[in-house]
Amino acid sequence: MAHLSHSYLDGACLYFTILYPIDAGRDLEQWAAIKREATEAILAAGGTLSHHHGVGVDHREWMARERGALATELLRAAKRAVDPRGLMNPGKLL
Repeated sequence: MAHLSHSYLDGACLYFTILYPIDAGRDLEQWAAIKREATEAILAAGGTLSHHHGVGVDHREWMARERGALATELLRAAKRAVDPRGLMNPGKLL
């Protein structure tokens, strides 16, 4: 299921709900596999990981691929400049 939550001049934000039978002993493993496949499909189609909610830990592994090396290094440089001791959200985004 999906719904369109926001529309912009250059596209729209779709929210997806995926229903599947749960294997109680493997529920998190199932979720991770579905999350991976859905994210790969979104990126392959030219979509983005997020809009106004930010990216978060769930999308960290795809950040460099989506944003590119230059943008990733820019984020690292900004973090070094404002948080030289690495106290704010360590390991969350980069």
